[in-house]
Order: sequence, then structure tokens, then C-alpha cells
Amino acid sequence: MLRKIVSRIALLAFSVILTLALAEVGLRIAHIRYSSWLDISRFLTWNPYTGVESRPNAQFMWHLENDNFVRISSQGFHDVEHAKAKPPNTFRIAVLGDSYAQALQVPLDKNFSSVLQRQLQDCAALGGKHVEVMNFGMHGYGTAQELQMLRHYAWDYSPDLVLLAFFTGNDVQNNSRDLQQDPYRPYFVHQDGKLLLDDSFVNAPGFRSQFDTFHRVFSWSVANSRVLQVAFAAKHYLSSRKNSDGTRPLDVGNDEDIYQPPANAAWTEAWSLTEDLLAAMRDETKSHGAEFLIVTLSNGVQVDPDPTAREAMKKRFGVPDLFYPDNRINQFGKKENIEVLTLAPVFLQYAQRHNVELHGFHGTKNQGHWNELGHELGGQLMAERVCQMQSASSGPKTALAEGKQHSPSVVGSEAQPVAR
Repeated sequence: MLRKIVSRIALLAFSVILTLALAEVGLRIAHIRYSSWLDISRFLTWNPYTGVESRPNAQFMWHLENDNFVRISSQGFHDVEHAKAKPPNTFRIAVLGDSYAQALQVPLDKNFSSVLQRQLQDCAALGGKHVEVMNFGMHGYGTAQELQMLRHYAWDYSPDLVLLAFFTGNDVQNNSRDLQQDPYRPYFVHQDGKLLLDDSFVNAPGFRSQFDTFHRVFSWSVANSRVLQVAFAAKHYLSSRKNSDGTRPLDVGNDEDIYQPPANAAWTEAWSLTEDLLAAMRDETKSHGAEFLIVTLSNGVQVDPDPTAREAMKKRFGVPDLFYPDNRINQFGKKENIEVLTLAPVFLQYAQRHNVELHGFHGTKNQGHWNELGHELGGQLMAERVCQMQSASSGPKTALAEGKQHSPSVVGSEAQPVAR
């Protein structure tokens, strides 16, 4: 009797293994794969100030949206190596941001930080200084984590200008514990009218263990098993967040409540926290004798070259346009005397005139992160604004490059930064 039971269990186990092996082979032959953050979570580690960071010197293939080989610097950033001591005759920019700034989807020399650095070499207002742009961007960060990054890491490199790449799609949500629902990150809260750091995540159960050996092996398994990838993709689809009307978000990670004024206490507080964090970052930067620039990026739906798609979204949300978060931050900047560059309307203008998509890869229809064209356009517009800021502080207005215009294949004379 026992022998029969053992035989049946062995036969069942063999059948399961054979089925999974055949499924794995079939999926590979069909070139079916579903990448996720589970694939590369083994290349992440915990950070006592920001919650998570990239493992220094990590190297991996990134497959989400686009295939790209990624090298993380010894300092833990998707960037080249930088000496902490600023070289003489150098103008340094510290870029803070989330996955748009980290830009794992495109080659390092194609992201907006690299474009910004190259373009600023032609800025006459910098008086021939060498320009060095340092990318402190990290996937999933909100303004709270970016402020922590500035305080605990970026200042070590003595930047002359801090550029905050603000992604309106989810940065406001990221700053609210109630909306983000992530116990493994820092937040700031209001107490007695002031911002107070809540870093209780450091002692949250499971915070450090999510980066242990077991999870790293699990991450490797997901990265190398098409069966596991399909299983987790199905699980994610079935359990992913839906909007209040039952529909799924237009773009992964975005919150559609961002396109209109806050409708409840949670969103009102999230906006209040965000604006206070922006002001705190301004004050922090000023106290270090550096300049501060907020650049609001674009969401795919905002800059879709298809007017029918945009009109459908405006009708769905009941809003006159899709630029509420951009306009709100721009107006906040005027009120607080903070320099703000608003990119989304300029991106829309460019996308319409050239009938191109600035978000997404391989026919994803303007969804996801900036593609190479988006980074090129964004980097050039950022460089123009930074050069204007240097011109304003040093004397008469100076063009980004005297006698030189933007590449007509990218920007063209019609694409100018939005006037404040």
C-alpha cells in the first residue's frame, strides 16, 4: 500500500515537472516573456534614509519596455563615476527624481541627464566651465525620498544647481502614506504646522529581509523562468489596482486622480505635503548656496499626438485639460519664487507637429516612460532653462549656444520652454 502511494506521488511529481518543462520550452520557442521588478530585485538593497537603493556595481539586462544593459556605479547610481570633490572650473548639477530620471530603459548616454550635460557645454553664460550632471534618480521615489537623497548623498558632491525631475503621474501619491500604502519608505507628516520626518519604515517587520538571500534567489528564478513570469504577470493583472469607476489605470504606476483638484481629505493632504516638501527642498538648496529648478515631466496621456484619445480622457475625467498637476506646481512656483519648467505642454506641441510618440517603446502607443526622443527633447529644454538661469544671474541674457540652434530633428524652433 505504501509503495503504491509513493509511486503515485512520484508519478504525479514527474508529470508536473514534465508539464512545466514543456511549458517552459514552449514559451521560449514562442519568445514569450513578461519582465517585472521581480526580475531585478536582487540588484536592490535597503537604505536607512530612502528605503531602497541600487546595489553598487550591479550589472543586469533590463527588459521592461525596452532591452537595455544597465551598469550601476560604485556609488549606487545609474550614472558614470563621480569624484566627491568638485574639480576646479566645474559647474555641477544634481538631478533628483524617480524612474524617469534613473532611466533604465535607455542607454546611459541617451538619458536626459546626459543630454543636459552635453547641451550645457555650449552655454556661454557658464563662462567655459566644465559641466557635470550627476544622476541621483531611483525608481519609485517620491519627493520625500528625493529630499532625503539630497540631504544624505547629493550635498557630498557640492552641486551648484539641484534639478528636481517631478513626475506628476505619481509623485504626489508617493508622498502620502494613506495613498501610497507602502510601509517600506520614509514619509513626512504635518505636526504643529511643520514637516516631521517619519522614518519608522526602518523598523517595519520584513523591511530588511526583503533583500535577503532567499529573495535574491527567488528574483533570479523569476528572471530565468518564463513559466514563473507568466504566472506573476497573470497574478499582477488580476490583482492590480483599479480606478474608482472600475477601469484600469491608463499607465502603470499613474493615479488618474491627479488630473483634477483633490476630491477628498487624503488627496488634499497629499498635495499639501508635496508643496511643503518642494518649499523645504528650495530652502535646503538655498542654505547651501545652490540654485533650485523644478522640472515637471509629462505623462503619456497628456502628450498623445492623437487628439481623439486626449479628448476621450478629458471627457472621462470631466476636466477642461490634462494639465492640472503641471499648472498647480507652476503656480506654486510663482507664489514661492521657485523656478519651474513645465514640459508637458511643450511635449504635446512637439508630438502633434511631428506626429511622434515621446513615451513608450516598440509600439506601446504612448504608454510608459520617455523613449530616446523624449529624453532628447527633455534634456534640451532643461539645458535651455538652466542656461537662461545662469544668464539671468550673471548679466544680460545669453543664448544656449551663440549662433547655434537646437537640432531640427528633435526640437525645432517651435519648441520653447513654457513662459512663467
